[in-house]
Amino acid sequence: MRSIATFKEEKLALRFWNYLQGEEIESALEEDGKDAWAIWVIDEEKIPSAIQFSEKFKLNPEDPKFNSSKKVEAKSNHKSVINRDLKSRFKSYNLREKWSKQDRAPGMISLSIIIISVAVFLLSGMGKNQDIVSKFLISEKIDGTLSEVLEGQVWRVVTPIFLHFGIFHILFNMFWLHDLGSQIEKRKGSRFIALFVLITAIISNFAQFQFAGPAFGGMSGVVYALFGYVWIKGRFDPGDGLFIHQTTALIMLGWFCLCFVIPNFGIANWAHAGGLLTGSAWGYISAIRWNRS
Repeated sequence: MRSIATFKEEKLALRFWNYLQGEEIESALEEDGKDAWAIWVIDEEKIPSAIQFSEKFKLNPEDPKFNSSKKVEAKSNHKSVINRDLKSRFKSYNLREKWSKQDRAPGMISLSIIIISVAVFLLSGMGKNQDIVSKFLISEKIDGTLSEVLEGQVWRVVTPIFLHFGIFHILFNMFWLHDLGSQIEKRKGSRFIALFVLITAIISNFAQFQFAGPAFGGMSGVVYALFGYVWIKGRFDPGDGLFIHQTTALIMLGWFCLCFVIPNFGIANWAHAGGLLTGSAWGYISAIRWNRS
């Protein structure tokens, strides 16, 4: 869902919303502040058409072609009744409230990653079984060459994300993977989140390996990439519907900084940094591309 137009007059917003319904473009009308009304289009494939309609509508909102379609008018023979019906349905519509009450069920890919992570956590004895842990490390050697990867074990550039070394470690990462990953997956689709996790896992793992060696594991690099994407995307392209509360953002950034400040804290700080930078850049580029289009 994306915001495609804002009107200062409720009458015009209702008129344009009526027109979109007649064009079979599913949309919602949100009271955005005291003196503004926003039109949100549900189906992203129909957003370009809806934007074209909105541009034409704003040039000449009284054009007869924007009169309510027969399908909408058929609900009532009197315009005032239609407007009362629309007002009662949409006047209380609020995007942040919608997200706060959104379906909390995880997306398919997000859930699959959580299941794999928990399974590895249990099979590795909560990260204490070195025989199993070593198979998921980016490298079992400390020569700095990633020799196993070069020999064909390419999965090692990803598998460290499934390792966790304590209850708090896995609970923290799985909570945010569920919250942020599912939010993105439901907005962008399973293919997008799968590609996002794959790319950010590789980048964050390489960053940690480059600066601190192969002895690390955890989903936190990916989690910070998810956070960075939602945070930046929400700031520069709020119409995309991704949202993270400001307090949550401050907590995530505060934890990020704290882990860097405290020495020998046993945290994969460079994975955090690689993930955060990658996710933030991804979100910013995506937002700028949309705004320019």
